[in-house]
Amino acid sequence: MRALLTETGEDEKPIGVICTYADQKRLIQKMLSEQDWATGFRHLLKVDTVDSYQGKENRIIVLSLTANNPRFDQGFLFSPERTNVALSRAMDRLFIVGASRMWNEANTDSPLATVLQYITSHADGEHFQMIDAPLRSGLNGEAQ
Repeated sequence: MRALLTETGEDEKPIGVICTYADQKRLIQKMLSEQDWATGFRHLLKVDTVDSYQGKENRIIVLSLTANNPRFDQGFLFSPERTNVALSRAMDRLFIVGASRMWNEANTDSPLATVLQYITSHADGEHFQMIDAPLRSGLNGEAQ
C-alpha cells in the first residue's frame, strides 16, 4: 500500500472505480459511505462513470459492469469508444467485475467479448485470471 501511495501524486487517487451508469456510481458511493471498514480507504478511491473518465487514469482501475440480464442487453457497452475508455484508464492493474455470460453466450461480436476471449485464452493466474463468484439475486430479482 505504501508503494502505491508513494507512486501517486498528491492530488491523485490511486484507485479508480469506473461505473457504466450514474445510478451505479451513486449506489457504490452510498454503500462505501455506510461501511465502517471502508473509512480508512475512501480517500484512496475515485468513483466515476465511463463518460467522465475520458483523459483520466489511476494506478488501479476496477471496471464495474452492470450488464447482466435475461435479454443479454449490453446497453451502451456495445460502443467501442466507451469500451476503449473503460479499459485504458489503468496505469498498473485492471480488474473487470461483471457477468462473463453476457459476452460468452451473446454479444460475441462486441468489444468486451473480444477482451473476455483474450483474457480466457491467456489466463495464467499471474497476468490474467478469471475468478467465478456465486450468483445472487439483484435488486430487480435477476441473477447477478
